[in-house]
Amino acid sequence: MKKLLISIGLIALIVFFSYSLVEYKRSGITEQGIVTCSNGQCFWSAHIHVDAPIQICGEKYSMPKFKGPLNSQHTHGDDNLIHWHDKRAFDAEKKQFLDPTPFTLELIFKTLDLPITDESLLSKKDGDMCGDSPAGWKIFVNGRSYLNWRSYEWKDRDIVHFIFDARSVQEVEEELGRNPMKFPNIGEG
Repeated sequence: MKKLLISIGLIALIVFFSYSLVEYKRSGITEQGIVTCSNGQCFWSAHIHVDAPIQICGEKYSMPKFKGPLNSQHTHGDDNLIHWHDKRAFDAEKKQFLDPTPFTLELIFKTLDLPITDESLLSKKDGDMCGDSPAGWKIFVNGRSYLNWRSYEWKDRDIVHFIFDARSVQEVEEELGRNPMKFPNIGEG
């Protein structure tokens, strides 16, 4: 009898967690966040991530770990995985933030105090050399070239690949097509 009750309890627990997971996925919260309103003021909140691998002249560049304020873009122990979890003032009728978006790619570098200017990123500008060849920045969002990358508003589980080398955009795009990147397992966030 005791074994039967334990078995029924375990089955009920598994069913409950399975149902909860299915409902959570169906709700769209992970993709869209959640809006809560109280006393005439609304907030949007979410926990989102972007993977930002960086290669400079064929070498992997690692962003600093455990850097940035927790209420903005920040890193944990994962390699080049940017996190954001907080709440933002939100207009529920217009479905937009009341303040400027915190999700532009340019803000990641500024928030983490990484070198970025209008002409350069991580102290490299188009025309600088990689070995004997002039190189340039190429930025790919989810495998596709993205020219206006600074203002791109990243979304949960985007992969934004920053590459500084002598290859053409087409060469890198073809390589990414042959070897698509997958979002990494999230360890600490």
